[in-house]
Amino acid sequence: METARITAKGQITIPKKVRTRMSVDAGDRLAFEIDGEGGVRIVPVRDPMKPLRGFLAAYATGRKADDESIRRALRRRAAEKHGRP
Repeated sequence: METARITAKGQITIPKKVRTRMSVDAGDRLAFEIDGEGGVRIVPVRDPMKPLRGFLAAYATGRKADDESIRRALRRRAAEKHGRP
């Protein structure tokens, strides 16, 4: 069992073994699910667009893209590929 100490600011450092097992790193988000028995389950919040950002890097224009503009670009590309307006 891994343990962590809570700081005066309510922060903890997640042990490296746990971070590795959860596949999380600095900047990742975690969700805390509280059960009815006083326990807590910690799960990573996955960004469904993250894999696409790397894939689309080859098409970068130098402008920052938000998730919605990426979705629009993917819809446009799919329509072009499949001959739909």
